Order: sequence, then C-alpha cells, then structure tokens
Amino acid sequence: MAVIAYILIGAFDVFAVLALMLRLYRFPVMDRLLGKIVFSFIAAGISYIIRIVIGAPIMDTAVLMLLVILFMRYVMEIKLFYAALISSAGMSAYVTIQLILTLGYIAIGGNAQAVILETQGYKVQLLQITSICIAYVTSACLTLFRRGFSFIPLPPHDFNIAVNYDQHKGLLVTTIGALIFLTFAMVLLLNYMIVLLIPAALLSFGISYYFSNRRDLQLD
Repeated sequence: MAVIAYILIGAFDVFAVLALMLRLYRFPVMDRLLGKIVFSFIAAGISYIIRIVIGAPIMDTAVLMLLVILFMRYVMEIKLFYAALISSAGMSAYVTIQLILTLGYIAIGGNAQAVILETQGYKVQLLQITSICIAYVTSACLTLFRRGFSFIPLPPHDFNIAVNYDQHKGLLVTTIGALIFLTFAMVLLLNYMIVLLIPAALLSFGISYYFSNRRDLQLD
C-alpha cells in the first residue's frame, strides 16, 4: 500500500508541476491529457526507484527535469530551447512553493530533519499534497484570469524553423542558470541550506519571469 500511495501522490505531484509549467506560458493542460497522465505515473515510478529503491534522492529533481524536457520535446513536440525554458521556470516556481511550505513547517516547531530526509510518512505527504493543491489553484487562476506569457507558439512546433537565439539571449542565460540551480537544489536541501535555497529559487523564477515578460512586451 505504501508503494501505491507514493506513486499515486507522486503522479499528482508531477501533473501539478506540468500544469503549472504549461499555464505559465498559456499552453493548454487538457490537450493530449492521456499522454500527460501516463507520463506523470511513469515519472512517479522512476522517482520511487531513485528515492526508495536506489536510495539516491539527490538525483530526483535533476532526473525529473530531464524527463519533463524530453516529454515536451518528443511527445508535445515543443522545441528543445522552449521546453527547457518552460520546464526551468515552472520547476523554479514549484520548488519555491515547496520550500516556503517547508520553512513554514519548521517555523511552527516542525522537525527539519523529518521533512528533508524522510521520503515517506504523513508529514512529507501532507506538505506534498499542500504543494500540489497550491500548484493546481495557481494554474486555475492563470487560466481564469488569462495570465501567463504568450510569446512561445503553441505546439506542435515546426522544427524546420530554427530558434533565433539572438532574440532570446536573456532567456537562454536564465534557462541555463535555472537548470544548474535546480540540478543542485537537492544537494543544498539535503545539507539543510533551506534558508539559502528560498532566495535562490525566488531569484531563479524572478529572472525567468522578467525576461519572459520583456519578450512578451516586445511582441505586443
């Protein structure tokens, strides 16, 4: 039962991340819904293997990022640069939500070690479910109020047309920086550096937001 609960909550978690990523850039969530659901369960299963079976939670975030980028590139048919941009911005936002909730739990007297090091248990699951709900509510608000960035064309993309990186220099640097941060975020978390992680996550998402918004304004 513990395995089923882990994978089920994990699948909702992955789908919440996908929904937040896509709605940030005004991509439809319900399009190719079955593929996204299947991917969410596959990613949750891989996460279980990495965190529980292999016992290497330090790799979890980086592997999830890679899986999401590959899913967007080969299933949703989004150009690789845009897939990396969407993934890094959305994941930075989601990591920020999780870190703030974790810090809030610690602030009210919770055990930091119990939250950071445990991979299962009701405390971890409660924080995870809360993060999922916030991500879904945020995605719904983005849809309801028609917010988000619109400079990325809706998929499927025409791969015969190359991305003009000269127009996206800021976004390119930001995306690379965000991917590096997210790759090493779990390293810092497992070393109890959550106080450093929150401003770093906010900075990562803030810079992505700034350059995405500037690109949107250039197209208006």
